[in-house]
Amino acid sequence: MGLILRFQLRQSISLTISEPGESTSSEHHPNSNSFLRGLQVALVESDDLNRSVTRRLLEKLGCSVTPLSSGYECLSAIGPATSSFQVVLLDLQLPDLDGFEVAARIRKFRSRSWPLILAMTSSSAAEEDDLWEKCMQMGLNGVIRKPILLQGIANELRRVVLQANRVV
Repeated sequence: MGLILRFQLRQSISLTISEPGESTSSEHHPNSNSFLRGLQVALVESDDLNRSVTRRLLEKLGCSVTPLSSGYECLSAIGPATSSFQVVLLDLQLPDLDGFEVAARIRKFRSRSWPLILAMTSSSAAEEDDLWEKCMQMGLNGVIRKPILLQGIANELRRVVLQANRVV
């Protein structure tokens, strides 16, 4: 006898979790990246090379990516009206607007919890605890350290989406 729970995350992110011992196919396994497929991601990165590499990694995970190169461009794309973005990957060192300022403005005219916002940073491990705390205070949902690697971005996206699902 098995139990299968189906969750409907906001904006059509669906996830199925089965009991241990049940099917372990990627479709039903919470450690797989299959539920990241179709995730609408706004990628905000001013550096062309970093933006290109991160976009390719996200597309490998099955995400639908809209690349944006500035904080103002991000705010225009997201806007106060409902946008299709489920996740915003936000470089904290943008040249026009600090990433924290962009996040604060998104949270001001959108929900405190939607879209999910993840910081991208090149901070050192020594700075990480303070950075994590500041990100949480500013309404960000997660942190991805540069250089961006496929497994690292997949793990943090999975963690943030699963955590958001728990509070739905």
